[in-house]
Amino acid sequence: MAGRQIRVRGLVQGVGFRPYVWRLANELGLRGWVRNDGAGVTIAVDGPKTPEFLNRLPNEAPRLARIDNIEAVAAEVDGEGFAIFESLAGDVSTAIGPDAAICPDCIADICNPHNRRWRYAFTTCTHCGPRYTVSRRIPYDRAQTSLAAFPLCPACQVEYTAPVDRRFHAETTCCPECGPQLSMFDAAGQNVAGDPISETLRLLNAGKIVALKGLGGFHLACDAHNAAAVAELRQRKQREEKPFAVMGLNIASLAGYARIGAAEEALLKSAAAPIVLCPKSAAELPGIAPGLAWLGVMLPATPVHLLLWHEAAGRPAGVEWLNDKSGLLLVMTSANPHGEPLVIGNDEAQQRLAGIADAFLIHDRDIVVRCDDSVVRGGPAFIRRARGYTPLPIQLANDGPTVLALGGYLKNTICVLKGRKAFLSQHIGGLDNVAAIDFLEETVAHLLTILDVQPDLIAHDLHPDFPSTHLAQRLAAKWSIPARRWLIITRILLRYVLKIALTSR
Repeated sequence: MAGRQIRVRGLVQGVGFRPYVWRLANELGLRGWVRNDGAGVTIAVDGPKTPEFLNRLPNEAPRLARIDNIEAVAAEVDGEGFAIFESLAGDVSTAIGPDAAICPDCIADICNPHNRRWRYAFTTCTHCGPRYTVSRRIPYDRAQTSLAAFPLCPACQVEYTAPVDRRFHAETTCCPECGPQLSMFDAAGQNVAGDPISETLRLLNAGKIVALKGLGGFHLACDAHNAAAVAELRQRKQREEKPFAVMGLNIASLAGYARIGAAEEALLKSAAAPIVLCPKSAAELPGIAPGLAWLGVMLPATPVHLLLWHEAAGRPAGVEWLNDKSGLLLVMTSANPHGEPLVIGNDEAQQRLAGIADAFLIHDRDIVVRCDDSVVRGGPAFIRRARGYTPLPIQLANDGPTVLALGGYLKNTICVLKGRKAFLSQHIGGLDNVAAIDFLEETVAHLLTILDVQPDLIAHDLHPDFPSTHLAQRLAAKWSIPARRWLIITRILLRYVLKIALTSR
């Protein structure tokens, strides 16, 4: 048998992998098929260039794909041409992907005045956009996300069903005709007339503090050059000394304030688009990171953020302006009252950020789960692992039981061990108030749901009075499974915990 049946495991669903396989097979004149199933993607190919197909398959994969394993066996392949088959049901062992920064093709769309997504703040495709923060459950399809409330218009439906289109089965795709919309409200909850992006920029330039709804929650933004605005933000957030992160259009715009090396630049421009800690340069931004040698910098990760710089540049056509140095620098810090979890809801923002934000740039697409910005140092070494990385698994050396580990009291993060993978949640934070404890419980429920698992045992901290310990004991009783203090189960977990720690470094 000259044909091959190929099993691909990893993050290969919802990332444009099937249309990628379809295009590659047609380019090489192969016949066969591709489909999703519970374990990943299965491919059948036959033709003289099958060896070339196998060589190219892992090397030209889509931007967000992560291939963990490829297995190929001899098989008979019937039929003519190459088709994309309907997905097969089964036990799900693939993961929902993390949120990803806007890709170059979508940037080109929103910067093209002749494109129907010109200046559209929710432009996305299979190569970028929200995943984890809009997904309620598996399987990952539109009906299980917060985009279910926005049925596709005829034009988007054509793209969604065309294998040659990069929006083929892009579950969060939409356009101004059928998708979410931006709006702006003042501190009193009254709608602000005018274009939301231009009004937001006007307020920021006037020294105001604006709450911006992003992917995994709200940011509080102000002009990073305006020392009075930065000081006011510190006072309102009760954040006396902790540093703020700064968002700039590009490396050139940030270079005067941070020394950005090749490793840092690669992280900033990656699909994860984290906050990257860089050594400070000679120029100082008063009040941003007082007394520290490091500055946290980031690039616009969503169309909403990018459109602020597009507006500041005068709404230019094309993408050449993206290489120009911009004087607009914005503080982007988590929108939450002191010590509480990130704000994600529109009404919640009006209530919890009262007295902090002067205005609110919101939209009507729900954020399903809170997920703060990741913070890394070149390497990468994670300071905070969240947006852009959660829930990507960390590969382990050996199989083992399904374990839910609930973490400690400060800087809490949970972990689920499933087979040979460790799934770390987003950063949760200190468990010193009711809202944070509720966030912990939400995160546990959501992560177990999207992984479709129930643990065999629960690991918790040795301290008996931590909220995470109390939760472990309640869940263990509910599911009739053991809850073990982590010191007692070292033989089961130690090799996995060490692997996670070393990989995270």
